[in-house]
Amino acid sequence: MTKRNTIITILAAATALAGGMATMAPAQNAQISQAIAAGIVGETASGYLGFAQTPSAELRAQVDALNLSRRSAYANLAQQRGVTRQQVAAETFCAQVPRIDPGEAYQLSDGVWRVRGAAPVPTPANC
Repeated sequence: MTKRNTIITILAAATALAGGMATMAPAQNAQISQAIAAGIVGETASGYLGFAQTPSAELRAQVDALNLSRRSAYANLAQQRGVTRQQVAAETFCAQVPRIDPGEAYQLSDGVWRVRGAAPVPTPANC
């Protein structure tokens, strides 16, 4: 299982354990992971997945569902920690930055989509 699949699975499982939405089917995880590897979908500074390129309707629906799961998981963690959901989401993005692989898209807080090359992604100032 790739590290991206692992992250998706952990977030979905955390949401399910917290009483949130049902976990995504493995085929959905695979399609999102493929879209991430292709640079269509990427991590954003907001802590959610976004679209660096125009997705299919099916992929959009799957990413939207995953983002809803993330939102729920962030809200649960925020409540447990006594912080805001946005703080948890930002921390999640900061944890994701070193895991972005070459060829994957990402969006920093300036809103510009980038694709990681051979060099590591620069750590944002808020991380």
